[in-house]
Amino acid sequence: IIQRLAANFENIAQQGSTPQLIDAIYRDIHSLKGGAFLMGFNQIGEFTHGVESCLDYLRESKTTPSAGLIDVLFKSNDLIERMLKDCQQKTNLNFTDEMAEMLPKISSELVSTPVLTPLPKKESPPMKAPTSTPSAATPSPNPPEAKSDSELANSTVRVPVGLLDKLMTLVGEMVLVRNQVIQYSNKSDNFEFLNLSQRLNVVTSEIQGEMMKTRMQPIGNILSKFQRVVRDLSRDLNKKIDLFIEGNETELDKTLLEAIKDPLTHIVRNSCDHGVETPEVRRSAGKPEHGTIRIRAYHEGGQVVVEIADDGKGLHREKLIAKAIEKNLITKEKAAAMSDRDAMNLIFAPGFSTAAQITNVSGRGVGMDVVKSNIDRIGGAVELESTAQKGTTIRLKIPLTLAIVPAMIIRCGEDRYAIPQVKLAELVRVEAGASEEKIEYLQGQPVFRLRGRLLPLLDLKGVLKFDNHHSRQAIEKAEAINIIVLNSDRHQFGLIVDEIQDTADIVVKPLSRFLKSLAVYSGATVLGDGSVALILDVAGIAETNLALNETLSAISAEETKANDRPLVRDEQQEFLLFRLNSPTKHAVFLGYVNRLEEFKRNQIEVSGSQRVVRYRDAILPIYSLNQSLNYPLSDEAQVSDVVSVIVTQKGTHLYGIEVNEILDVFETSASIDHTVSDRPGLMGNVVTENEVVVIVDPHHCLPHERNLKVVAPSKANASTPVHGYGLPSSKRLLFAEDTAFFRKHVSGVLTRAGYEVTLAKDGEEALAMLERKGADYFSAILSDIEMPKMNGFELAARLRQDSRYSQAIVVALTTKSAPKDRERGLKAGFTAYLEKLNAEELLTTLEALTTPHSEEIPLAEERTAA
Repeated sequence: IIQRLAANFENIAQQGSTPQLIDAIYRDIHSLKGGAFLMGFNQIGEFTHGVESCLDYLRESKTTPSAGLIDVLFKSNDLIERMLKDCQQKTNLNFTDEMAEMLPKISSELVSTPVLTPLPKKESPPMKAPTSTPSAATPSPNPPEAKSDSELANSTVRVPVGLLDKLMTLVGEMVLVRNQVIQYSNKSDNFEFLNLSQRLNVVTSEIQGEMMKTRMQPIGNILSKFQRVVRDLSRDLNKKIDLFIEGNETELDKTLLEAIKDPLTHIVRNSCDHGVETPEVRRSAGKPEHGTIRIRAYHEGGQVVVEIADDGKGLHREKLIAKAIEKNLITKEKAAAMSDRDAMNLIFAPGFSTAAQITNVSGRGVGMDVVKSNIDRIGGAVELESTAQKGTTIRLKIPLTLAIVPAMIIRCGEDRYAIPQVKLAELVRVEAGASEEKIEYLQGQPVFRLRGRLLPLLDLKGVLKFDNHHSRQAIEKAEAINIIVLNSDRHQFGLIVDEIQDTADIVVKPLSRFLKSLAVYSGATVLGDGSVALILDVAGIAETNLALNETLSAISAEETKANDRPLVRDEQQEFLLFRLNSPTKHAVFLGYVNRLEEFKRNQIEVSGSQRVVRYRDAILPIYSLNQSLNYPLSDEAQVSDVVSVIVTQKGTHLYGIEVNEILDVFETSASIDHTVSDRPGLMGNVVTENEVVVIVDPHHCLPHERNLKVVAPSKANASTPVHGYGLPSSKRLLFAEDTAFFRKHVSGVLTRAGYEVTLAKDGEEALAMLERKGADYFSAILSDIEMPKMNGFELAARLRQDSRYSQAIVVALTTKSAPKDRERGLKAGFTAYLEKLNAEELLTTLEALTTPHSEEIPLAEERTAA
């Protein structure tokens, strides 16, 4: 009830009041009063009765509460919440003085409240229009759609958190037993036992997944409270600040949800105090008076990412360095060699603050230090990006849960260790002969030249103080070196290990108090054979090896110098190199590679005529790229007992693409040459220093689906007939795409088809080009979905809100083709929603959309199922 009241008060503050909202608030207050008197908590009953009597006036007079009344109602809700907590803790209620002060304030505000029409809804800022979905915790203001109390009582049951924790522990033990049974069954020839173990694996995985859901809560439960925090701070600081929240429905483990509450509070308060400027300063800088703070939560790479972005003054490198030198946090010599990223990260240092004076909001230098330490404690990471006068974005990357995590099992000496996969970037094996060419030394520290970039190396035996750790001579003479590339605080380093064994879901066990002082370990687990393996702490390993940190600083300085050269790093393309039944090597754009797998040939089964393999508790269909490209059969490929497979994702499904041999990953800035392409599925060629490589469309051999989704230009204009979308049938296109590979490839396809293409790297740059060229200059706008600064959904929404572009043709060109993404694209305002790399469909769609129509285009509601 307390959460519902707070959410409804916020709805009134943001959108104005409605009779349904006032009735919902009145019912909740009435329920609190009745329950309090029934249980004998007379103080709560008397106070809620007083609030209820005051709300009677609002119900009868049909007035909209003033800002002052809403503030008092928020404070009343806080007082009721404190009373209820005291009841739970069985302490004596003594709120007489606060009650006597609060109720007259409500009455006085009611008297001064004028009769108003509902307040206009607050619109999102022009450059950052979130497409948020309401939190599951936010009630619907429409009572007929809400479930009755009896329905809710029959569909839910209250379980103590302690019981859920105990069940989670038992599930963890079950996972350990499952791992042991599977490992034993792999050594057995008993077919029946093998089937039973596989069934146990499936059932245990389902139980594990469902059990995890019981601990999951929507992050909106804590994000919704920041609306009031920002509103109160903006008033106290004499600023105009709007908060926009996206991703309220994103779920996170209850324990982690509590752990990130304080870091988020510190970041939001700092954004209000340090980030967003006063209205006078913003006007003088050419900005709108209202500053914006945007919180976005989403899933990415097995983690929950929470972004907090503001459009304030940003961070200034010189000011940060000067303050750090003043506080003796760094020396002048170190400051001169610091990269921009390292300079920005100074705000996370203990005691660091740029505030001129200490206030009740900030200035003591503990806020961002708390953010960093708390997120590190739960195995997360903090990233910061800032541009002076434009704003700051802080990104928190949080694991989904701390109980059961996927990990890589490695061997070092006679012992085995586990490394959480969220810290894992890639695996590299340097064969004999290649090690002397690729492993070098910088300031005495071994480094590996990985695709032209220097990667500092650590020997795990040396980190763990083994006597027989690898020396420089041993590394140079080794037949093969296994390197695990790890991410630590936005830096990467390589860890040399003896053997990379397998991946497994591990149950994290805390270390005993005797081992907690060892920074290189974060916990322990029991493996499938019953042995104990320690879990390596990647951040701790990086921090405890000072030589590594010095090498990272040296490499960062080198990269900073390199970035000042004409070569633009973001124009580099990464490709996966492999062999087919052709004398020429082939490659696919690395962005399409989900995983690389090797299956034994006898693991592949047949369903109808389709080859499949059991893969991660699902069925993975296997398609031959040789057959798709009509390459001749090779006897050598058929003899091999191992099938090399590239796992790629199309829409919501995974597919396996069979190739002869996976070779390497290479990086090049060369564009694709489309001159020679003798068959469908070949995108062109890339000329490297040593050879010509054929670039393949990985989706060519997969089942083709018609992906065109035509929608109305906007829901607001859905009732207006649109003839030819109101634009001239010219051949000028605007294409917004952040990945250089797709910019070059798609623009090449369009140029050869006779279109004139203007390129933009993100949504903000596309908007700027539209402002310069005018509304009628481009016949259509193509946009990727996932882009920095402003993504495709935000770009489409921004265009539909502007009357100049409300009838523009806006086509999504993306790999995000799940039904929920398509539905979101429809709501955002895309005219068509297409998958990338399907040149024929793209050209056909553009031809259909840019040709003037004489008939009216159907409404979006009539074509939702198209």
